[in-house]
Amino acid sequence: MKKNTILFLLFFTICNFLASCTSFDDGRDIQSSQNNGNGNGNGNGTVGEKAVFKAKIGTEEFVANIATAVVTDNYVMVSGIRSSKGDLIQIILPSNKVGTYTWANSKENAEKFVLAYAEKVDDDGFVSISNEDAVFLEVKNYTDTAIIKITAVDKTKKTISGTFQFTGFRETDNGATQTKVITNGTFTNVPYTTDIPADDSEQILKAKVNGVEFIHDKVDVTGVTASGTYPYYSIVGKKNDGSISVGISIDKSYAAGTYQASSTSPNSIEHVIAGTFKLNDLIYISKSGSITIVSKTATKIVGTFDLVVQNFSINDEKTITGSFEIDIEGLN
Repeated sequence: MKKNTILFLLFFTICNFLASCTSFDDGRDIQSSQNNGNGNGNGNGTVGEKAVFKAKIGTEEFVANIATAVVTDNYVMVSGIRSSKGDLIQIILPSNKVGTYTWANSKENAEKFVLAYAEKVDDDGFVSISNEDAVFLEVKNYTDTAIIKITAVDKTKKTISGTFQFTGFRETDNGATQTKVITNGTFTNVPYTTDIPADDSEQILKAKVNGVEFIHDKVDVTGVTASGTYPYYSIVGKKNDGSISVGISIDKSYAAGTYQASSTSPNSIEHVIAGTFKLNDLIYISKSGSITIVSKTATKIVGTFDLVVQNFSINDEKTITGSFEIDIEGLN
């Protein structure tokens, strides 16, 4: 077995999350405030307590400004993204029970015990492995330090809290081994969803970028619960290699009508109406425009969108337009 086989870590969940979240470049941290929100809907989300996701990567402080989680009976995923630098930490566990998780007590569910740090989306991650696997894979200068504790799962507020530490490794192009030591990790009151992504075969997203038709390989539709926003649907069309994607986000509470792109007021809970465009390492987020819900039932939403998205780092704008027809059964 080659060492790089262990590096087949699926960061598609993070890429999808980035393409569906509103990043707050105005300096907001990931917390909710007591406010009725904005927009034209009647938002039914729960205003939560402050959410925190932070750690030390070596000696550097990592404080995420975007955090999310998925919690089911036999699967937990908690992710923190620092959009100012583009790096992220992802934790996957095989259970939602309060307690301590290590490689020693998770061997039988190794495919659901994933701890990783990536310096940028789509980059090879620094992945945690057990000492036994490190020996088998001939990874040099590596010591397993993984300890993850779930300290609380609030099923009323739908938040999860815990602590973590681990050491991750990756192989360089010349065969050398690099490591990152993550310590003092905490995730507190991170909002979670129990939604399972809808079947891709039922989802339709047609889009143009600056008037040029966007050809995608798949469409992912998920329900998202994130601090600072009311619950919303994320619709993302993407290439299989993750190189390019177009996404829109729609507040779950909104009925048929036209809604302007979300504002980024630092003192409000957002009713999310947003668009994103991802091209390799460049992320474009909503600047202006609108999404129209043409019709909505308990199982399906049909609509159109016309949005301007912007990448602030290179001061570039693009227009994304199109239509969608999505199945939302099981995502409410």
